[in-house]
Amino acid sequence: MASCLVLRFPDSQTPEKWTIAYSMNENIFMKWNLAAFLLLSSLAWAADFKLAKVLDVHDASSLAASAVANHPVAIQAGGAQTTSVPSQQLRCEVTVDIEGTSYTAVYPVDQHFKMTDFSAGDLVHARVDGKKLVLKRLDGKEMKSKIVRQGPIEPAAPPGI
Repeated sequence: MASCLVLRFPDSQTPEKWTIAYSMNENIFMKWNLAAFLLLSSLAWAADFKLAKVLDVHDASSLAASAVANHPVAIQAGGAQTTSVPSQQLRCEVTVDIEGTSYTAVYPVDQHFKMTDFSAGDLVHARVDGKKLVLKRLDGKEMKSKIVRQGPIEPAAPPGI
């Protein structure tokens, strides 16, 4: 630092006391800089999220085969250690409108996110992070998924046409 403030107190005529005053001022200056940096970075991070309108929410669950070790069916069939059994993967497809562009992503349904958490017309906090759509859940935590469709919002046709 090229210039600094050195406070001189009436009784501080010796250079040792000047050094102490200088180091105290430097510590206070550093703490204020750190606090300002943290405040500005948190504001910039929060600014990434935009208010988005939910256009559509529907079930995107699928039945898939999963390999299961030591399954009773495999043991009864004659000794294969693994077998393929059907399993259901609960998923939800969410489409949102962010500044005139629709984004669709498929999110897993679990104990933290249910399909009923969002419905068409709701406003949610969302942002696009590369090829991912990030939504804030009702509890404030983020959920991220790959964008499967993206496109401009088509204007609604006037009634009677």
